[in-house]
Amino acid sequence: MVQGHEKRRHPRTETSAVAVLVATARGGYLSSAQDISGGGARIARPLAWKETSQPPFRLFFIFDQDTVVDLRATLVRAGEDHLAFQFDAGQTDEVDQLLYETRFIVQAV
Repeated sequence: MVQGHEKRRHPRTETSAVAVLVATARGGYLSSAQDISGGGARIARPLAWKETSQPPFRLFFIFDQDTVVDLRATLVRAGEDHLAFQFDAGQTDEVDQLLYETRFIVQAV
């Protein structure tokens, strides 16, 4: 992706090294992040994902056993191979922590 053509409000950081637990009102799914931004995240669609999965959604980004970032999110798109979430408002500190931790994963890859 050419950065000069990025028109999104929040630039995306591609990653595949971050595990994500998507917690729903009635269960959860383990997946991995495909990209992360200050506004949301795109994750790989879990194999067992059900279209009937109901909000509220919480995303637990798992960097290691001591570093887990928890964000409330809204599902904005369900593609064939991914789910796109927008982070709910009022979580500035958590989003900042997520972006901070993501920097180390991207550098390590």
